[in-house]
Amino acid sequence: DVRESAEFAGGHLVDAINVGLSGKFATWAGTLLSPDKLILIIADPGSEQEAVTRLGRIGFDHMAGYLDRGMQALGGRSALIRKIERVTAVALASELATSSPPLILDVRSPGEWREKHIEGSLNIPLTHLEARIAEVPRDRRVAVHCQTGYRSSMAASILQRRGFATMADVVGGFLAWEAASLKTVPTAAAS
Repeated sequence: DVRESAEFAGGHLVDAINVGLSGKFATWAGTLLSPDKLILIIADPGSEQEAVTRLGRIGFDHMAGYLDRGMQALGGRSALIRKIERVTAVALASELATSSPPLILDVRSPGEWREKHIEGSLNIPLTHLEARIAEVPRDRRVAVHCQTGYRSSMAASILQRRGFATMADVVGGFLAWEAASLKTVPTAAAS
């Protein structure tokens, strides 16, 4: 699913992986997808060919095709559609102050995390999420973020595909957290 993260969260095909065309599409598609697997493109009408072309440039030419009319093709087939909750930084900060706070999953690179992060967050870079999925607890709510929301949407789609039901994608990522003047810590201060 190559749509923007907000559109993806609002409704997507079961088990779809979100890799938005607007970001580093080729890099992340090449990292997260397998060129050996058949790929079905879900895109906003009119951008299907761009996705196919850009995937072809990195050796992904095993295409099943695309959904004609994008998500509209699914009509009222609600059994085929999933959503991902999105939470604002301010709402997340409020949740952290409760007796059952969510786990904050930071999927940025280790260097980004070391520079500044949300206190108590678990850093698993998106590139390692599949291999380290067992480190993410299934017995509590998970709030996933990156720097802007692009990588966290991909991470949320992977988590959902792997059976995580109680999770949310942080709208605007770490930049939104900082813009709301919420507390951050450098790694050295967390030790």
